[in-house]
Amino acid sequence: MTGLTPRVFVDFDGTITKVDVGDMFFRKFGNEEDSLKAVEKWKDGTLSGSDLLMREASFVKVTREEAFEFARRCEIDESFKTFLSFCNESEIDVRILSDGLDFYITEILNVNGISGIPIYSNRATFDSIRIEIERPYESDCTKCANCKGYQILTQTGPDDVIIYIGNGFSDRCAVQYADIIFAKDELLKYCEENNITYFPFASFDDVLAKLRKVAASGNFRKRHRAELKRREAYLTE
Repeated sequence: MTGLTPRVFVDFDGTITKVDVGDMFFRKFGNEEDSLKAVEKWKDGTLSGSDLLMREASFVKVTREEAFEFARRCEIDESFKTFLSFCNESEIDVRILSDGLDFYITEILNVNGISGIPIYSNRATFDSIRIEIERPYESDCTKCANCKGYQILTQTGPDDVIIYIGNGFSDRCAVQYADIIFAKDELLKYCEENNITYFPFASFDDVLAKLRKVAASGNFRKRHRAELKRREAYLTE
């Protein structure tokens, strides 16, 4: 070992799950047309992440029972369980960072027999056929309602090697500060376009294969650009 501690942060929607659960939820129980338009405005920078979330939630009509039943039907990447077992055995800390909603994350994990993982997400409460949104981790970031980059900065120290696993647009802030990045889909394209070093993955089997090799060699290293970004962020606090 290098004396550094590996810390794993994982996106939820489309990474642990096979689909973007939050996107499906807002399309199914909200206004699909407006949701699609709002997402495009968010991606082009004319709508903040918090405004996007609140706008999509304002159209939702669903009971608590319907929402949880919807969540229970969503599938995960089964290899995530094997990956998680390896991390537990190796005493590697794993945390879920999501710009989605807590109710479906916890329900999907519970259905699949997964517990004990710290989850950092937005929160939803149900009132008749409406939902109320809380953003307990809102920061100065305008891109996200729950900025994963901010979460990484506040949850890690100088002796941590940050491992990030994600797939989407909301993972862009996180990879700025991550040392080892596993990316697919939109996040992979973003890393390529911005010359950010990453490992491609299709499932957690791919992530586990690489992580086993690194753990066996004890060769956890910091990424220079990420370390500079973290240092810059700390100095501007």
